[in-house]
Amino acid sequence: MDTWIRDVRYGFRMLFRTPSTSALAVLALALGIGANSAIFSVVYAVLLRPLPVHDAGSLVAIGSYNPKFNIPPINPGYTVLNSWKREARSFESVAASWAGTAELGVGIEQEKVPYWRVSANFFPALGVQPILGRGFTDDEDRPGAARVVVIGHDLWKRRFFGQTGAVGASLKVGDNVCTIVGVAPPGFHVDGKPADVYAPIGVDFLNPRSYLPVTAYARLKPGVTVAQANSEMEAVSARLDTRGGGWRARVVTLRDSMVRDVRLSLLVLLGAVAMVLLIACANIASLLLARSAARQREAAIRAALGAPRSRLLRQFLTESVLLSLVGGAAGLLLARWCVHLVPLIQNVRLPNLLLATRVDSTVLLFTAAISVLTGVAFGAAPALAGASTAVYEELKEGGRAGETRGRKRLWSTLVVIETALAVMLMIGATLLMRTFLYLRDTAPGFRVDGLLTATIAAPAQKLAFYNQVLEQVRAIPGVESATLASSLPLDGDYRAMSLPAEGQQYARPQDWPILWHRTVDPQYFHTLQIPLRRGRLFDERDREGAPRVAVVNESMARRLFSGQDPLGKHLGNTKTDYFEIVGVVADVRHQDATKDGLVEVFFPLAQAPPPSMALAVRADGRIARDAMLLAPSVERAAKTVNPAVSLAHVQEMQQMASDRLAPKRLTGTIVVVFAGLALVLAAIGIYGVLSFTVAQRTHEIGVRMAVGADRSSVVRMVAGKAAALAGTGILIGAVASLAAGRVISSLLYGVSSTEPAVFAGVSATLLAVALVAAYLPARRAACVDPVTALRHE
Repeated sequence: MDTWIRDVRYGFRMLFRTPSTSALAVLALALGIGANSAIFSVVYAVLLRPLPVHDAGSLVAIGSYNPKFNIPPINPGYTVLNSWKREARSFESVAASWAGTAELGVGIEQEKVPYWRVSANFFPALGVQPILGRGFTDDEDRPGAARVVVIGHDLWKRRFFGQTGAVGASLKVGDNVCTIVGVAPPGFHVDGKPADVYAPIGVDFLNPRSYLPVTAYARLKPGVTVAQANSEMEAVSARLDTRGGGWRARVVTLRDSMVRDVRLSLLVLLGAVAMVLLIACANIASLLLARSAARQREAAIRAALGAPRSRLLRQFLTESVLLSLVGGAAGLLLARWCVHLVPLIQNVRLPNLLLATRVDSTVLLFTAAISVLTGVAFGAAPALAGASTAVYEELKEGGRAGETRGRKRLWSTLVVIETALAVMLMIGATLLMRTFLYLRDTAPGFRVDGLLTATIAAPAQKLAFYNQVLEQVRAIPGVESATLASSLPLDGDYRAMSLPAEGQQYARPQDWPILWHRTVDPQYFHTLQIPLRRGRLFDERDREGAPRVAVVNESMARRLFSGQDPLGKHLGNTKTDYFEIVGVVADVRHQDATKDGLVEVFFPLAQAPPPSMALAVRADGRIARDAMLLAPSVERAAKTVNPAVSLAHVQEMQQMASDRLAPKRLTGTIVVVFAGLALVLAAIGIYGVLSFTVAQRTHEIGVRMAVGADRSSVVRMVAGKAAALAGTGILIGAVASLAAGRVISSLLYGVSSTEPAVFAGVSATLLAVALVAAYLPARRAACVDPVTALRHE
């Protein structure tokens, strides 16, 4: 133990003996280890940390997808889920939830809080027991039942000061006075998003919709696997799909349902940050190798005095590990700072589990382990070199330390490794950013800027209410136009129906085409600026009781009426029950640029007003850049019509479009940062090796110049060395990138993983950086005075 303590003390003295070298190494390690710790904390929170529910391994999520029309998994309708639930035999229980917001209280105590509607068995299915009171009963989860709620732990502390008397108290939620029957336990959440109020989903309560899309949770019976449950639900959904709509159920683990959009992105980031750390290790290994060359005489003296090789090896490794631990401590501070930024990037397209990211004991252990391993990794080569000192050669007069051929090869190998890893990172970053820019610049088929959106429910007399709301909103200063629709592009609300098309032959109703439909106000196409291709749009003629009409998009016109004029054609199954097509509009992309337009049909609002609608308000040129400025005025306008009405999900369409690209943008941005860091580290590595090489070859350069070599030839020699090292690394990195391209190919769109222009651009950039890094050593070599160099030797 005393020997180890002496090694540590001596190691610290050696670190302080070369403060600039040690500071540079600590900085590189802090960046590498800090970035790894930060990304690991995110990966652990999203992919590894146990969920805060009982026996999370047996919990699954049930989604609804449509392979027939390439629709990804989405939340099933509540009534559809109940049909599946009655047929399924793989589950102990099936629960549902819907997340939204609600206004609590009155007057100055009023606030808008996260609000969930849940099925009666929601808490038992998740294995959660309220800390006060109880959950919901089946009788309370029915239309017309008494209004009851379970409140979240934070709300209980905030509003009721943690008093047990909260159970049984009244709480005004929206328009309803509800009785509190329970308090949820602290820390309870699903997908990292705690709610303040839980209410029964079956009650006619705050914006009810029979087709309410819900998040479906289920607990597997003992012995039932996810694959078995998925197979059964595929069969059940196919059997219940009597109209051939193509909708199927999919069962996945609860965590998989939360992270399916970001799992690959997180793993790519973890790989990228590991490359940065490897580059930092190679860089510091080169630095320590140079320092160990200068300490060869010291090692030779210690060996001559009887120090065994293992003792020297241990001393050099101790110094490396100490350096890495100091860098790890600094990196941990950097990681904590990065983690504090995580809530700033949260949006609807990223899993709410991100909110649970923190630097805890697991991250601390990871940082400590990676620090020690890093110290051993970058210290092994210098330690072996230092411990392998040839005593006689080092102690004899005129011996020059560090000039072994093996040491030079090792330096060159480390620089090639750095360069190859930097090439891989830069190519990956460029491909990801090109994908993001392509998706950002691809038009969705309508104008997203300057558009404010919200959802609103009609309390009664739906059509009159909607018309009055539109009249009030359109009168607001700064409003260019306003419209209502059953759903809006990019909101993920898919509504389908089956209708036969005139002129087509169908053997059975199951063969009728699936049509994605929206009910819209006549100003819908003008407000969203969707171009009319043929015919007309809706107007005052399309009122209640008038002949029913429809507008279709170009995809539907091509598919159902290829080569024919769709105007005047009918959609419907009888001569009296049909819709006449009066117009054709341009396609709109409802997910992102990677998905083609859906087959859509539009119906006029006046002929079939739904119970809730999405409101879209276009701001005029004065405030188009910040449409959210209209939100308070729009809210007041709606309350002018009915004081009990509240707007929900108020946001800008531009933000919705941006959220769709959030995972790709975030992944690309972080990888670009890592690639830039890798480029800097690679340049430093090349500079360091060339600088040391020039210093070691001062005698040789002096001899060359003494026998007639000019400065340009010396510069070419040094630059050639840099080009050779960089070129070898670039070639290896490019080949490795071709193989690794398959890993990130699913994250790319609009660009190939083998894009020649990307490979050529990255290679040229890195080669140019290598030559720039070689400039100072080359100039120093060209300025060597032959007489001084020879006299020095």
